[in-house]
Amino acid sequence: MHILNVLRYAPDFGGGIVKHLAALGRITTAKGYKLTIAYGNQRHWQDELKTNSDIIIIPEIENPLWSGFPKKLKEICKTLKIDVLHFHFYFALPFSLAMLLHSWKLPTIYHWHNPPRALIAHLTPVKTLKGKLIRFFSGVVARFTDRRVITKHVSMSREISELLIKNDWTVKDKILFLPNAVDVPSISRINKLNKNIVPVIGSVSNFRPQKDHETLIRAFKILFDWGINSELWLVGDGPTRPFIERLTRELGIDSKVRFIGTVLNPSEMYSQFDVFALSSNYEGHPLVVLEAMSYGLPIVATKISSIPETVIDGVNGLLVKPKDPEDLALALKKLLTDQSLSKRLGEAGRNTIEEQPSLEDWAERIVELYEHIVKGE
Repeated sequence: MHILNVLRYAPDFGGGIVKHLAALGRITTAKGYKLTIAYGNQRHWQDELKTNSDIIIIPEIENPLWSGFPKKLKEICKTLKIDVLHFHFYFALPFSLAMLLHSWKLPTIYHWHNPPRALIAHLTPVKTLKGKLIRFFSGVVARFTDRRVITKHVSMSREISELLIKNDWTVKDKILFLPNAVDVPSISRINKLNKNIVPVIGSVSNFRPQKDHETLIRAFKILFDWGINSELWLVGDGPTRPFIERLTRELGIDSKVRFIGTVLNPSEMYSQFDVFALSSNYEGHPLVVLEAMSYGLPIVATKISSIPETVIDGVNGLLVKPKDPEDLALALKKLLTDQSLSKRLGEAGRNTIEEQPSLEDWAERIVELYEHIVKGE
């Protein structure tokens, strides 16, 4: 069996998706199968995947609706004798196939890493004419794609599954619910927690509107005004970074905020944090939260999407309202000023991750899905 994974998502650093695909490569190789991964751009971290998979670059992925991507992909699948297609991240990929290749017969999986934007109320308000039109036309194309192209959906959160079913984008029997996974680091790797002279609030995420760094910066400004001595370290890069850097200067907190930039292995940063914060306004199933919990860090995250499926407020972390700097600041203050609370939540978070499936378990489930759909089960 030869599997082709197709991703438009190719940031400067690989992050959690690389770890998942590396695990998938190990399992497919162990079972005697072949894995090929296609990206739109070449990145240095793709070398990490070459031990157990082949990497190909398809520039047409960047603009699949207008670049001749379906024809190119069809040629590749024929040449490589692909048995299963597995799409990630960008729904225009299977959409373009549905619109241009009506007779597509190759077993195809679509992996939902985020909820569909058209079905998120605050991004596509159904009360507005524009929102109604977006939802209507997105629904028409989604249903057409589901019936013509997609054999199975993989959903990483219950919220995504419920949105797809409720809006008739697919049916329950076509969805595999499979959350992200992380490997739990050994205690010996967690050697710096709570040892900073000045407590460090850390966040790991690309700088995009979805991540809402502005709320985190404004919350940190509130902490600063309250006289709470701490630093904020931001790991990642992206289009909104210049605005956030300018905002920190305007608020007079730039001496307390460190922009770490791109880190080849972001997980190395967790042991340098005292608290982890995520201020996103929508997510799929954020790997950074799972990784931070695996390092025993106390978590503050927004109460959105799938996050409450893992983080239980007051039990293994703290949840706050999205786009509410004061609520976020209050939660951070609790953790920075109450060491017993921080320790309890951090230990509970690590226990949560220890009880969940590993990366190898995740990869086994994906390969089982490949085997089932190839057999027509």
